[in-house]
Amino acid sequence: MRSTSPGKTPQLCSERDCGQPAAFPTRTKSTWCDAHITKMLREGGLEPLEPFTKPKAWRLTRCLTCACEAHYRFEYTLEKNAYGEATCRACYWRQWAREARQAMGAYVDLRPIPEANAREHAEKNGYDYLSALTTPSLADDPHHVRCRYCGRLSAARLGDIGFGCQCQINPRRERQTTKPAGSKQRDLLKDSQLPVLDWWDHEQNNTATWETVTVKARREAAWRCPDCGVRFRKRILDMVNMCECPECAPKQRAEWEAEYALYQTTPVADVRELLAAWDDEVDPQTVMVADYPHRQLRCPRGHRRRQSPLTYLRNGCSSCRGQNTRATRLEATEADPAAFGLNAEIAAQWHPAKNGKTQLSKVSPGSRKLVWWRNPVCGHEWQETPARREQGQRLLCPECRTILDSLAYHFPELAAEWSPANPLSAWQVRPTGQTSFTPDWICSTDSAHTWQAALSSRANGSGCPECREHGKSRIELDHWSAAERVFGRASSGQSVRHEAFTRRANWLVDITVETAGEQKLAIEYDGCYWHADKADLDIEKSRDLLAAGYLVVRLREHPLPPLPIDDPNYTEFVVYSAMSTPDETIERVKEWASRRD
Repeated sequence: MRSTSPGKTPQLCSERDCGQPAAFPTRTKSTWCDAHITKMLREGGLEPLEPFTKPKAWRLTRCLTCACEAHYRFEYTLEKNAYGEATCRACYWRQWAREARQAMGAYVDLRPIPEANAREHAEKNGYDYLSALTTPSLADDPHHVRCRYCGRLSAARLGDIGFGCQCQINPRRERQTTKPAGSKQRDLLKDSQLPVLDWWDHEQNNTATWETVTVKARREAAWRCPDCGVRFRKRILDMVNMCECPECAPKQRAEWEAEYALYQTTPVADVRELLAAWDDEVDPQTVMVADYPHRQLRCPRGHRRRQSPLTYLRNGCSSCRGQNTRATRLEATEADPAAFGLNAEIAAQWHPAKNGKTQLSKVSPGSRKLVWWRNPVCGHEWQETPARREQGQRLLCPECRTILDSLAYHFPELAAEWSPANPLSAWQVRPTGQTSFTPDWICSTDSAHTWQAALSSRANGSGCPECREHGKSRIELDHWSAAERVFGRASSGQSVRHEAFTRRANWLVDITVETAGEQKLAIEYDGCYWHADKADLDIEKSRDLLAAGYLVVRLREHPLPPLPIDDPNYTEFVVYSAMSTPDETIERVKEWASRRD
């Protein structure tokens, strides 16, 4: 793996006196050559079975102790090496299970796990079952499985297999993208509605800070205690986590310590409220209010609960609090179903006939009650608890493998531009998720416009590169129009990705066309003003495109000097901004490209 761009000094291995090029670039952390990476892998008890790419990539390895083949990240091996622990999870879980059974003694369950049961469990959760890693296979012993979606091999217990592969995890996010197109997503303090806003000192803090600071800011700000009025400075993040006045807090702690000390010597019988609720067999004269053990108490509403006397005195009956919270939630749910109830996308799948008397409005998102669901799109029906629906893979439909919070749900207008050539549907990807492929898009305005763009780029507001004119000069657009007339079809501002690129993951090409010989042609317009000091970048971009198999033409405005690129598939034409002739220039480009075909 290359760690630097062409023409730059290569980054070296961090090991002393090594001098070999590093296998991956880094700014602040250590990096190593391939030989030292292999050495560290062996220290962790593994041998590599495929080349190293990057620290976070899954790499196939074989355990030097048990020969189990599995994928591990290099970062994970570094972490385990620091603790002196072998990386192989097959060895680790075998040892863990043996020790767990020894600790259970006579209560240990020694019944073997049937292979058919293990296979069914693995397949249900998206794995191909390969084999048991112990004979016989007992509870908590590891199994060898392969993910059906990413192909990753792993050694895992049945309980861990039940969570599915990490590649299928679909974490819940309140917001799927930034707010307006082009702006950054920020949790502004002023919009948080947190209690700390009452402490903000508008006289000492400037308006710019109030308008821009976030709830996670680590800078100091001025605050004013709403009780005593004392002014002080403290980090914003710390105040968000706990509003505390430097004057009031010590007094409050001292008062509480004195109160607690008094309760440690005060019998329950001396507190009228506690004595009225006492329902325990122990004499209340012998129990102190601050005693730790829970006691039987009975509130005026008849709830009998075991809790500490001090907790009851300060907070009241726990059952009453729970009922009040439930009543508040139900009232809020009736006014706004999305406030405390189920996720709206999940609630829309509530089965209308199979849940009996259970009411959707009274079901908590954390409920573990098994209920019926039906997907109105495909008609599939299944049973699952509301709590499990918001965990792990968070599937919209377990048979179709569509997911909650998908691109199609949050951005139907983007889903309409999702190309059917993509290996997944718009119901199977998140707006801000990462995919193993760069999605193809088809412009809803002109179906002839196709391009590639990451999900996060589209969700953040990027549109069809050919329909937008922002960032393109008038003269560049004139040459694009000329290319459409001369070649019959041309793209403007297309994002190009290729594994041969070394400088960037993708480049935006001014004009791309396909010649009569089906050869891809990239035409770059280099304005004198903007490209006067960008020769290095222009060279790297041209070389990347050449490495990807493109014919490359650069239209260099006079008096820009020619670029030092010697390649038969590269040429330059001098153009003049004061006397632009786009059609004539593109005709010359076509003539040159035809000779290359």
